[in-house]
Amino acid sequence: MAIKIIEQNKLRWINIDEVDDEALAYLKENFHFHHLDLEDILSESQTPKIDIYKNYLFIVLQFPHWKADKQKVVDHEVDIFIGENYLVTIQHSKTRELKNFFYKCMKNRNTKRRWMSSNSGFLLYKLIDALFHESRPILNNMGKRISVLENGIFEEQQDSQTVKKLAVLRRNVLNFRRIVDPQRYMMANLANTRKSFLNEDTSLYFDDVNDYLTKLWAIVDRYKDTINGLHVTVESLINQKTNNVIRALTVISVALLPLTLLSGIYGMNIAGLPFAQRPIFVWGMFLALALIIIMLILIMKKRKWL
Repeated sequence: MAIKIIEQNKLRWINIDEVDDEALAYLKENFHFHHLDLEDILSESQTPKIDIYKNYLFIVLQFPHWKADKQKVVDHEVDIFIGENYLVTIQHSKTRELKNFFYKCMKNRNTKRRWMSSNSGFLLYKLIDALFHESRPILNNMGKRISVLENGIFEEQQDSQTVKKLAVLRRNVLNFRRIVDPQRYMMANLANTRKSFLNEDTSLYFDDVNDYLTKLWAIVDRYKDTINGLHVTVESLINQKTNNVIRALTVISVALLPLTLLSGIYGMNIAGLPFAQRPIFVWGMFLALALIIIMLILIMKKRKWL
């Protein structure tokens, strides 16, 4: 069944982990939500927002979620209806985090008492706070990967795989920033919203969540600057390697040019070429020219021109 309910002191937490006909029928029969909100929950990609009504709020939140099979940070949307004595959470895709919190509250009496001992606003705070704290390991994991990649870059490990790993990290950092940024404004709006279930006391809790999101934002912003710096560094080092290869090829080409010219001249049937009838002198010219070229290369290398 897609609908699970927890009750404590007349406060209900209703969790819907799949939006289907049964879930829509349940919401229509038991609540008087606006039909536009019901249409919104049918769409998986909503912009984070808060719609304020007389008796309830409709909230669309997004949380960073690590998709291990794609090695990618994606957004997990949770639609929330909150009223005087109820909290309805709606998932578009099942995730371990929200499921664990719900069943922990259902099966653990202490957790249930702590989370549902006050009003629905406090329960909303506990849920949001727990979900955002679950995103911290994602950020820590990205930090470790950045450190490993940074060490590899400065240990002469610049190749196409390094560039690819750097691009993946940049994508994940940007995705994390894109998800977290609007949530800060959402928490600020919740802290300033006044309802019977969102009073002065609960506003302090949402301010605390906003502070935590600001810390996450500062960390991910630092990661972004680090990745941008590493990207410039890798490009510079790869360009330097390319220039060195091109320089070496240029030296080889120029060094072989006199020998090629000399062999071309003596390879033609031209009468009267010097020492044409005495091969030992011709080979001597080739050897002398080769020695001069090698000497010039060694002198330029000693003076660090190469």
